Amino acid sequence: MERIPNNDLGYAIGRTARILYRLLDGNLRSLVLSFSQVNVLGYLAAKHARGEECTQKLIATECCSTRPSSVTGLLQALERQGYIERRAGEDARVKCVALTERGKEVADECNRFVQKTEDAMRRGLSEEEVKTVYRCLLHMADELEALSKETFPEAGPDRKERKQQDL
Repeated sequence: MERIPNNDLGYAIGRTARILYRLLDGNLRSLVLSFSQVNVLGYLAAKHARGEECTQKLIATECCSTRPSSVTGLLQALERQGYIERRAGEDARVKCVALTERGKEVADECNRFVQKTEDAMRRGLSEEEVKTVYRCLLHMADELEALSKETFPEAGPDRKERKQQDL
């Protein structure tokens, strides 16, 4: 088995991430959407396909890993663009969020491009290799997240919230 020098793993992951980002960003730019917005549209489309209602709180916690107040601006932008609608739920304090027809069309378009990108990344790899890469990348992300918390304990969730608000 080929030996990979210590600092080449980060380089390979970084290079792959930059290319992936460039591809996705170029496609999303034509739709005037951010990664966070596309993530929310995809999440809502999946919920809709399962016949499940979605609240702002679920979007924040399950989709964006943040607080509901942190996704307000993101949802307002999607609403202004006509991709989602928000309405009061059974409890007036709960906001239900749903895709509009236009939002479904855009989510489908994004999904087709993401699938094309996924297919390109998997090309030439066996299903077992794909599963191994996936498990390894998640493991590395967990280890780096732990190192980040250890290195910057004061950052906590506020750091992530600031990043989400920037998007």
